[in-house]
Parts: sequence; structure tokens; C-alpha cells
Amino acid sequence: MNATIGGAFISVAGKLQTELDRLSSEHGIDISALVSRSGVPIVWHFPDDTQVETFATLSATIIGASEVVYTGLGKNVPNKVTIESNNGGLFIAMGLDKKTIFVAMSNSSDYMGMSDIMLEAGKRIKEVMSSDQP
Repeated sequence: MNATIGGAFISVAGKLQTELDRLSSEHGIDISALVSRSGVPIVWHFPDDTQVETFATLSATIIGASEVVYTGLGKNVPNKVTIESNNGGLFIAMGLDKKTIFVAMSNSSDYMGMSDIMLEAGKRIKEVMSSDQP
């Protein structure tokens, strides 16, 4: 899970962490994570007082339940699941591959903006993850 860039040894986990940190610094998304579909946190960017394990487990449950609902109705699984709170916050979860989901929360109420940010970040994350494949 490591790569050499310009003579420096950089882990894939470190690159993934950089992508999540960028979401916070550039877009104000202070909660983001890569989570296994079974609910295990892989890499995350959270405020210090956040329960990472609980967030990961419940995020995987939300996306997994939505996929069960869709397939039970004979529909294709959703690309992403969005939850909007009354105070303008957004939660977006999307599958990256068969093993991993990407989740973020924001205080923004700009669904289209956050959705676009997530899609672009998801592409970069998938590239990093595929760079670890033999």
C-alpha cells in the first residue's frame, strides 16, 4: 500500500487522507470517510469528538438498505444516497466499488454543488485506490 513519488515514500492511505483533508480545506466538508460496505472505517476526516465507528457502521447500513430496497423492486441500485436535514445540512453516501463507500456531511444546503464535489473527489479516490492494485 505504498508508492514512491519523487523519491518520497507515500502510502496509499496517506494519499486517501489527503483527498479527504482537501474536501475540508477547499470545500468546507468537515466530515468525510471511506468505509467498507460492512461498516469498518478505512480513512476519515472528522472533528475530534465524532464517533467514527458508529458513523461508519450506520453509513454502510444506510447505503446497503437503499440498495436492498431498489433491488427488491427490480431497479438498479442507486448511485448515491442523499439525506437533507431541516437546518440545511447534507449527508451523501455513494458506492465506489464492491467493497468501499464514500460518505460526507456538510452544513451546506447546496445539493448540486456538494454532489459535484463528491463525484470529483470519488474519481480521484478511485484512482488512488486503483494505483495500489498489482
